Amino acid sequence: MPFGNNIYVWVAITLIAVVVLTLGVTLALYVFALKSFHKIFDRPYPRMPYDKSPLKIKQDTIYGVGKNWFYTNRNNFMDIQMTSFDDLKLYAYYRPADHKDSDQLIVLVHGWRDHPSDMGAYAQMYLKIKDSHILIPHLRAHGMSRGKHVGFGLYDSQDLIMWIALMEKRLNRKLKIIIHGRSMGASAALMAAGSMKISEGVKGVVADSPFDTLENQIGFVLKKRYRVSPRFMVKAIGRIAASRIGFPVKRASVVAVASKIKTPVLMFHGTEDTFVLPEMSEEIYNRIRSPKRLLMIDGSSHIMAFNDRPSTYVAEVEKFMKVCKLSV
Repeated sequence: MPFGNNIYVWVAITLIAVVVLTLGVTLALYVFALKSFHKIFDRPYPRMPYDKSPLKIKQDTIYGVGKNWFYTNRNNFMDIQMTSFDDLKLYAYYRPADHKDSDQLIVLVHGWRDHPSDMGAYAQMYLKIKDSHILIPHLRAHGMSRGKHVGFGLYDSQDLIMWIALMEKRLNRKLKIIIHGRSMGASAALMAAGSMKISEGVKGVVADSPFDTLENQIGFVLKKRYRVSPRFMVKAIGRIAASRIGFPVKRASVVAVASKIKTPVLMFHGTEDTFVLPEMSEEIYNRIRSPKRLLMIDGSSHIMAFNDRPSTYVAEVEKFMKVCKLSV
């Protein structure tokens, strides 16, 4: 029987081609998911320098001005450290209040791939409102802190709880504490506030541009940048994260704990944020049961609310501090 007329041969060839094609596509998707995992979770490399000359910092935004102020006053910030629950050495910048008997502590939490000095503008803002102790943790896998992989709020929230306990012990008094985070740091602050382990000294949380869940955030970024089906890729990245570093992506969720937050919450989000969707803040806000306020800053992009509307931002923070029974 001629080869061309043998239907069984053609069926076999077709099946082999389908299998090879399927394996090729599967391998390509796995490689893409693996690369995405590393880009999302791995520590930023090369590492940012720990200290900079103020002269090398652009001051075209309020954050640049704040970073310049931070490094100009770097000697006022001491480096302190602790060991995390999973045995990582973590660092923070700590500026004691001018009045050593102050009972107010502001904890400032930076975002994904940020440097802790990026929170300088917020430190300057709070100090202008009221003399307070300032703590700026270096999140795991950022700054001077150890760690190969980013905590995405889940592990960072536990680190924040430990930092607060350390400061309460160090200052040896009951503290009135506000946690102020931006982007991933905002999500970490909210997750910490929703934990049963959070100190009663935490009186409020300011959350600027938080994501609602890590799954949603990864899915949104993948769909926007690569136009791929987010559901499949998010699951693939989640499996890789679980198998390689034991990280439970599903548990990195603010909405899962939002209803457990007992402290007042002040939220900011820019309406033109194309990195973390404004709807994510709305979703979190709708689940919070404690006193809350959400300001959508018209026209602002990601974490730019303070820069674009500084007077409004400062006024809202000052009012919030009064709500939280802190001195201003």
